[in-house]
Amino acid sequence: MSHRRPSVSASIVNLVASFCFLCLLMPSVVASAPAVDLHELNWYVHVDLIDAAVGEDLAHWQGVIDASVASANRLLEGGQGPFDQPCCVRLGRSVSVTIFGTPGDGLDVIDSSADQTAISNAGGSGSNAFLVDSITYCGGFSPGAIGCGLKPACNGKRNDDPNLWMIVTVESFDSETLAAVVAHERGHNSCLSHVSAAECQLMQRSVFTPGLPGCMTASECSDYRAARTTTSSGLECGCYDNGGALLEDGTVCTELADGLCSGGLCGPFAGDAGVKLIAAAAPGTSAGGPPDDALRISALSGEWTTLAQFSGAAEDVRGMAYALDSETLYGVVPTVFDDSIVTIDPVTGTILSTVGTIANGAAEIVSMAYDPGATNAPEDDRLIVIEAAGLNGELRWIDPASPSTTTLLGAIEVHPTSLFTGLAYDSLHGELFAATPFADDGLYVIDLSSCPPSPCDASQIAAAGLFRDDASLAFSPDSGMLYLVGTADFGIEFAGRTFYNVIDPTTGTSVETLSLDVFTPAGLAAIPEPGVGIGIATGVMGLSMVTRQRGRQANLGRA
Repeated sequence: MSHRRPSVSASIVNLVASFCFLCLLMPSVVASAPAVDLHELNWYVHVDLIDAAVGEDLAHWQGVIDASVASANRLLEGGQGPFDQPCCVRLGRSVSVTIFGTPGDGLDVIDSSADQTAISNAGGSGSNAFLVDSITYCGGFSPGAIGCGLKPACNGKRNDDPNLWMIVTVESFDSETLAAVVAHERGHNSCLSHVSAAECQLMQRSVFTPGLPGCMTASECSDYRAARTTTSSGLECGCYDNGGALLEDGTVCTELADGLCSGGLCGPFAGDAGVKLIAAAAPGTSAGGPPDDALRISALSGEWTTLAQFSGAAEDVRGMAYALDSETLYGVVPTVFDDSIVTIDPVTGTILSTVGTIANGAAEIVSMAYDPGATNAPEDDRLIVIEAAGLNGELRWIDPASPSTTTLLGAIEVHPTSLFTGLAYDSLHGELFAATPFADDGLYVIDLSSCPPSPCDASQIAAAGLFRDDASLAFSPDSGMLYLVGTADFGIEFAGRTFYNVIDPTTGTSVETLSLDVFTPAGLAAIPEPGVGIGIATGVMGLSMVTRQRGRQANLGRA
């Protein structure tokens, strides 16, 4: 089955429990690291999924499985915020993926107790993982299930109970949740049960798209590690210290020739690992709150920590941008009848000084981006801002050398413009992007060549599907990527979520979407890392689909 982007109305996957089964500076260098607890799985693909005529041969599905397992490992090993206990554990396979079943035997759709028994008897001893088309039975009738996993007796025996099995589906692959489902179901194999305490938890009953959850508690991590299939993997978590704590972002890691640590993961310094993000936010909630704290976010994993309150007066910051040429982090402090332009220490997260005051009355700057100009000198830099008043708003620019005045570029005729809370300028391609909660796609391109004169042309990127509340956006010329953080409301039954996206600006496609420990953002800036550029009883679990409410509809009429 071909890979599809998720629908604009994002899905939720509910895990339904039954009685017997549970479903679903120069960088420093690290000297030593803890050993990886490895789970080696035997993978099987049902024969009726093989269709070489459409490119879906066994090699195709092996590639799908390998990519999903690699993503699952990033969820497990990387951090996703203060609640999360990053875990030095990985999933792998020691043999090639093989085919199971016979054509037409019906085991590509698990819809009965007999089918489930057949799966449990398939494969050899050890830990077996099966890819099927779909599931409607997992320890009981489970319509729409996309994953199912055996939870063993958990009697203290470790290093692999015999005949453990888990089932994942092509449906979960199509909904882009396969990585989280793989990690979740293996969690049940590792004696983990469902939880509901935190919005980013791997073992929650609901896996919310578009973001993949990976948070675990320390005890969950301990159980997951103890269920390893080998006591000597020969691998190390190169971005952990021997006590299991994450090494500082920017530390050199040896898994890659040019590797840097970022949120517990090792990545190339020319990619996301070479970027740190600073956010203005209200930590610990996705339901709003004063953005008076600075957060540091690891661009590779989404790990975040609170640096400090911006000031002793608890000033809010809305809108941030990092001026690369002058190495200055700017922010906007909205006050009554004017807005203050401030500089912020990117290490401590505290406001350094107020460098300008915009006398804009009842209007308010809601987002900021940085344009470096044609040269590497700061003299041609400008800060691009969106200033909103009521339903209306304008695109303006500020000279950092005289930041008490703004120059009009043109009006924005998507209303209310105050919801254009994310702004980022791609200096490599000369394009301005805006992030909003407007359905269907949320992410806009603003054509600067169309303004002045007013109005500026703003159009959504088709099929982006990136509408977010409280959206904040940043661009890094070092990685060439856009970074988006924002929240989403799933209604009364479920708590809100904070999502993190890494976006390719050339296509508007998200290449990574994670569900983080919650915070409400109000500004985001991308900064290069220092040195970058230099060198319960036995059980089984099932999953079903629900739809989240769509983003706000934008009024495209003129003012």
